[in-house]
Amino acid sequence: MKFSAETARRTAAASLAAAALLGLTGCSFSNLQATTIEYSASDGSSAEFNDVKFRHMAFVTRGEDNPARVIGTLSNTGLEDAEVEIASDSETIMVTVPAREIVSLEHDEEIVVESFEGAPGSMHDVTVSVDGESAELETAVFDGVLPEYRDLVPGGYDETVTDHLEHGPDTYGSGTSHHDPNESGH
Repeated sequence: MKFSAETARRTAAASLAAAALLGLTGCSFSNLQATTIEYSASDGSSAEFNDVKFRHMAFVTRGEDNPARVIGTLSNTGLEDAEVEIASDSETIMVTVPAREIVSLEHDEEIVVESFEGAPGSMHDVTVSVDGESAELETAVFDGVLPEYRDLVPGGYDETVTDHLEHGPDTYGSGTSHHDPNESGH
């Protein structure tokens, strides 16, 4: 078998292309892929106990030393009902999560911790338990500054909290910021 110069060039070009392709695709083999990292893609915290999952757990309150509503989602993928305990600031609340069901604490249940000691903007400890197994969650505390939480504030949202905020050219999306049109640079 006789190789021509053209055959040699084609073989060399194909080998070079294969090596380049292999080198480019090898990055995903040796580097961490961000899509493989599990995290809570919401404002709240998460936990799991066998068949019961706590997702997006947080508190919504008017302010420190005011009642706070517990928000989040409880899902039970098991075949039996689950008795869930949520404990915070010397109060324990029981919630039954039916088998193969999801309970939304924003829509299906209204759980309020009357003696809540956390302040908006802080992280607050809560203990969640299922069948004697428990975990401490550090959960976010919100007030009604974000519009999606206003209807969840126990006792109603106080509009005076955000009266001084208005949209301006330096704000994006639904965020709010102080805007003075007379200030230079605006």
